[in-house]
Amino acid sequence: MNATAVLDAIARKHSNCALLREITVTDRDALDPVRDAWSAWKPGDPMPEYDGTPVYRRIDGLMLDGGATRTAIEVKISRADFLRETEEKRRPWRKITNRFVYATPTGLLKPEEIPDGCGLWEVDGNAVRIVKRAKSNPKPEPIPHQVLVALAYRLNRSPTEESL
Repeated sequence: MNATAVLDAIARKHSNCALLREITVTDRDALDPVRDAWSAWKPGDPMPEYDGTPVYRRIDGLMLDGGATRTAIEVKISRADFLRETEEKRRPWRKITNRFVYATPTGLLKPEEIPDGCGLWEVDGNAVRIVKRAKSNPKPEPIPHQVLVALAYRLNRSPTEESL
Protein backbone atom coordinates (compact mmCIF):
# COMPACT_ATOMS: atom_id res chain seq x y z
CA MET A 1 0.00 0.00 0.00
CA ASN A 2 1.32 3.47 -0.88
CA ALA A 3 0.47 6.97 0.38
CA THR A 4 -1.91 7.63 -2.52
CA ALA A 5 -3.92 4.50 -1.69
CA VAL A 6 -4.12 5.53 1.98
CA LEU A 7 -5.36 9.02 1.09
CA ASP A 8 -7.79 7.61 -1.50
CA ALA A 9 -9.34 5.37 1.18
CA ILE A 10 -9.67 8.33 3.55
CA ALA A 11 -11.27 10.43 0.78
CA ARG A 12 -13.82 7.67 0.14
CA LYS A 13 -14.58 7.27 3.85
CA HIS A 14 -14.96 11.04 4.29
CA SER A 15 -16.60 11.83 0.95
CA ASN A 16 -18.42 14.79 2.51
CA CYS A 17 -15.07 16.49 3.22
CA ALA A 18 -12.52 18.22 0.99
CA LEU A 19 -9.16 16.44 1.09
CA LEU A 20 -6.31 18.61 -0.15
CA ARG A 21 -3.08 16.75 -0.84
CA GLU A 22 0.53 17.73 -0.30
CA ILE A 23 0.11 21.17 1.22
CA THR A 24 2.96 23.23 2.64
CA VAL A 25 2.99 25.88 5.33
CA THR A 26 5.75 28.26 6.38
CA ASP A 27 7.10 27.31 9.79
CA ARG A 28 7.39 30.73 11.41
CA ASP A 29 8.64 29.21 14.68
CA ALA A 30 11.67 27.80 12.86
CA LEU A 31 12.75 31.40 12.25
CA ASP A 32 12.47 32.45 15.92
CA PRO A 33 16.14 31.71 16.75
CA VAL A 34 17.14 34.09 13.95
CA ARG A 35 14.80 36.79 15.27
CA ASP A 36 16.15 36.23 18.77
CA ALA A 37 19.73 36.55 17.53
CA TRP A 38 18.95 39.82 15.76
CA SER A 39 17.07 41.27 18.73
CA ALA A 40 20.06 40.53 20.99
CA TRP A 41 22.61 41.91 18.50
CA LYS A 42 24.71 44.87 19.60
CA PRO A 43 27.10 47.00 17.54
CA GLY A 44 30.48 45.33 17.50
CA ASP A 45 29.03 41.82 17.76
CA PRO A 46 29.37 39.52 14.75
CA MET A 47 26.30 39.77 12.51
CA PRO A 48 23.81 36.91 12.95
CA GLU A 49 23.71 34.76 9.84
CA TYR A 50 20.47 33.98 8.04
CA ASP A 51 20.07 33.41 4.33
CA GLY A 52 16.41 34.44 4.32
CA THR A 53 15.17 31.03 3.22
CA PRO A 54 11.87 30.20 4.90
CA VAL A 55 11.33 26.76 6.41
CA TYR A 56 8.38 24.92 4.87
CA ARG A 57 6.55 21.96 6.39
CA ARG A 58 4.58 19.67 4.10
CA ILE A 59 1.58 17.59 5.11
CA ASP A 60 0.22 14.71 3.03
CA GLY A 61 -3.41 15.71 3.50
CA LEU A 62 -5.45 18.59 4.85
CA MET A 63 -9.06 17.57 5.35
CA LEU A 64 -11.74 20.22 5.68
CA ASP A 65 -15.25 19.23 6.66
CA GLY A 66 -18.43 21.20 5.98
CA GLY A 67 -18.21 22.77 9.42
CA ALA A 68 -15.08 24.24 10.91
CA THR A 69 -12.96 21.13 11.53
CA ARG A 70 -9.51 20.95 9.94
CA THR A 71 -7.53 17.71 10.09
CA ALA A 72 -3.84 17.42 9.22
CA ILE A 73 -3.10 13.91 7.91
CA GLU A 74 0.46 12.59 7.79
CA VAL A 75 0.72 9.29 5.93
CA LYS A 76 3.39 6.82 7.03
CA ILE A 77 4.06 3.69 4.99
CA SER A 78 7.19 2.56 6.82
CA ARG A 79 8.33 2.52 10.43
CA ALA A 80 11.61 4.15 9.40
CA ASP A 81 9.71 7.13 7.99
CA PHE A 82 7.67 7.44 11.21
CA LEU A 83 10.81 7.26 13.37
CA ARG A 84 12.17 10.34 11.54
CA GLU A 85 9.16 12.42 12.66
CA THR A 86 9.77 15.34 15.01
CA GLU A 87 7.63 17.82 16.90
CA GLU A 88 9.15 20.56 14.72
CA LYS A 89 7.57 18.94 11.64
CA ARG A 90 4.16 18.65 13.33
CA ARG A 91 4.12 21.99 15.16
CA PRO A 92 2.92 24.38 12.41
CA TRP A 93 0.16 22.00 11.38
CA ARG A 94 -0.99 21.38 14.93
CA LYS A 95 -1.31 25.15 15.38
CA ILE A 96 -3.64 25.69 12.40
CA THR A 97 -5.74 22.52 12.54
CA ASN A 98 -8.19 21.02 15.00
CA ARG A 99 -6.45 17.65 14.96
CA PHE A 100 -3.33 15.95 13.67
CA VAL A 101 -3.45 12.27 12.71
CA TYR A 102 -1.10 9.67 11.33
CA ALA A 103 -2.63 7.43 8.67
CA THR A 104 -0.92 4.08 8.13
CA PRO A 105 -1.54 0.64 6.75
CA THR A 106 -3.04 -1.62 9.43
CA GLY A 107 -0.56 -2.81 12.05
CA LEU A 108 2.36 -0.54 11.11
CA LEU A 109 2.34 1.43 14.38
CA LYS A 110 1.12 0.87 17.91
CA PRO A 111 -1.15 3.46 19.56
CA GLU A 112 1.37 4.01 22.37
CA GLU A 113 4.00 5.08 19.80
CA ILE A 114 1.89 7.99 18.62
CA PRO A 115 2.92 11.36 20.12
CA ASP A 116 0.64 12.91 22.74
CA GLY A 117 -2.27 14.74 21.20
CA CYS A 118 -1.95 13.04 17.81
CA GLY A 119 -4.28 10.39 16.43
CA LEU A 120 -3.80 7.16 14.50
CA TRP A 121 -6.00 6.02 11.60
CA GLU A 122 -5.35 2.61 10.08
CA VAL A 123 -6.22 1.80 6.50
CA ASP A 124 -6.90 -1.71 5.22
CA GLY A 125 -8.05 -1.63 1.60
CA ASN A 126 -11.06 0.70 1.64
CA ALA A 127 -11.59 0.46 5.40
CA VAL A 128 -10.41 3.29 7.65
CA ARG A 129 -10.39 2.67 11.39
CA ILE A 130 -9.66 5.13 14.19
CA VAL A 131 -7.18 3.40 16.50
CA LYS A 132 -6.29 6.44 18.61
CA ARG A 133 -8.29 9.65 18.72
CA ALA A 134 -6.43 12.92 18.31
CA LYS A 135 -6.83 15.53 21.01
CA SER A 136 -8.89 18.39 19.62
CA ASN A 137 -7.47 21.88 19.28
CA PRO A 138 -10.71 23.87 19.75
CA LYS A 139 -9.23 27.20 18.61
CA PRO A 140 -6.73 26.70 15.80
CA GLU A 141 -4.96 29.70 14.37
CA PRO A 142 -6.24 30.94 10.99
CA ILE A 143 -4.91 29.20 7.90
CA PRO A 144 -1.97 31.38 6.78
CA HIS A 145 -2.41 33.49 3.67
CA GLN A 146 0.59 31.70 2.10
CA VAL A 147 -1.34 28.40 2.19
CA LEU A 148 -4.40 29.97 0.58
CA VAL A 149 -2.27 31.54 -2.17
CA ALA A 150 -0.61 28.17 -2.86
CA LEU A 151 -4.04 26.53 -3.13
CA ALA A 152 -5.25 29.28 -5.47
CA TYR A 153 -2.24 28.75 -7.74
CA ARG A 154 -2.91 25.02 -7.77
CA LEU A 155 -6.57 25.55 -8.68
CA ASN A 156 -5.60 28.04 -11.39
CA ARG A 157 -3.33 25.57 -13.23
CA SER A 158 -4.58 24.02 -16.41
CA PRO A 159 -4.86 20.19 -16.57
CA THR A 160 -1.81 20.02 -18.89
CA GLU A 161 0.31 21.99 -16.42
CA GLU A 162 -0.61 19.54 -13.64
CA SER A 163 0.77 16.60 -15.63
CA LEU A 164 4.16 18.26 -16.22
